[in-house]
Amino acid sequence: MATDLKSHAQGVSLTRFWGGDSRGVCVQVTAKRADSQPKGLLPDTGFDSVQMTRAQAAALAADLQDFAQGREVEDIG
Repeated sequence: MATDLKSHAQGVSLTRFWGGDSRGVCVQVTAKRADSQPKGLLPDTGFDSVQMTRAQAAALAADLQDFAQGREVEDIG
């Protein structure tokens, strides 16, 4: 069963769900697609989303915190 979570980001929704035995508890981040973004191969829902495990979410949160504080590092590889 999925559960909506509180988000502090305007226009972004968070949904917690069970990703199975191999992934455990996961989160889906969903945002309304800007009109200028290309549409994918799937039927157009008007939204983009990404799903990640708790570990992936923690790593992304650290990256986003670095960005928010002006400490981001460019990937030149």
